[in-house]
Amino acid sequence: MSDILLSVIELLCVELWQEIFEYFNFHDLWYSFRGLNSRIDAIMDQIILHIDFKNGDDYSYFEKNILLSVKNIANVRSLKLRRTNEIKHFFLIYSLSSFTQLRLLSLTLKYSFNDKLFRFWNQLSSLKNLRRLEIKFWGITGPNNCIQEKEYIIRSIFNKDYCPLLESLIISTCGRQKQIPTIPLLIRTSRSTNLKRLFIDSLTFNDLIKLFPALANLQTCCIDYKLYADDQPDPREPQILTTGLMLPKCIQLNLRSVNVIMFEQIEYLLQQTPNLKELFLSGWYHIPNAKKWELLLSIQCPKLIKFYLSCRGGAYNADFYQAIDDFAEECNITPYWLTRHTITEMYGYFRCRFEYY
Repeated sequence: MSDILLSVIELLCVELWQEIFEYFNFHDLWYSFRGLNSRIDAIMDQIILHIDFKNGDDYSYFEKNILLSVKNIANVRSLKLRRTNEIKHFFLIYSLSSFTQLRLLSLTLKYSFNDKLFRFWNQLSSLKNLRRLEIKFWGITGPNNCIQEKEYIIRSIFNKDYCPLLESLIISTCGRQKQIPTIPLLIRTSRSTNLKRLFIDSLTFNDLIKLFPALANLQTCCIDYKLYADDQPDPREPQILTTGLMLPKCIQLNLRSVNVIMFEQIEYLLQQTPNLKELFLSGWYHIPNAKKWELLLSIQCPKLIKFYLSCRGGAYNADFYQAIDDFAEECNITPYWLTRHTITEMYGYFRCRFEYY
């Protein structure tokens, strides 16, 4: 950049410089402007930062050229790290608790270091302004590496009031370990939260109930891998279904692999969501019954506009295949299913779906 041009643009007001900087990502901003002169550097020291390492080169550039020049960590509003080695190196330099103004924290392929004292996650208590937390574990030595950490994180948020402004919570396990149950054991909560979106890969029905008092503002709930029945209930917690309307604002409910969950349990969940608009249930291993589903959905989910149900049965289960035929026949003659243009299909498993507007 020529000295004449630099001297002219240097006269731009601070507000205009800040507006210009908003068009650049973190990497390009430092590459293009850092070190031009002391005034621009001083302005950059005050701007809000969004750090996102999309590939290995981004982090390498950060380590070599940016690391030591970031003067005020409190300016960072969002932080996304996607690789185990980067996560480990980054937090050897900066403590998580120093990002006091952070709004978004996303850690993908977070490796469990078997810290029984949870020193890293305890720093969540300092993130008073955090709105979105995304954690995807990589449990390469076995599922037990992340189960206890999941429990600690969830209990800290729901039982200890960590991250009090949190609106979105995503916790899951990546890779082959996703196929192995990594179910956290939860404690019943009485605290309210601001959560609007909750995504957890594996959970039991009873533990989901334990979170209900904190989910009055929830809009989207997703158990992304499997919702389990409670074959061995927590002896500290009686299996008492919460009374009263607990999820009044929930409009999306996505439950995968609900193979051992009973129809009555699904009915109870839907009783808590009178404003539900989208319902996705997959992996159902019970015989489908169109009349029961029609009665349940028409009464408990009067605002439902999207419905997806997939059911599996044994290869030689005659009752299952007869139920499929009966379900399809009901959909062809019953006004509830007809007006919603319901589609039933059979591709190794039974699928029923509609979108109704």
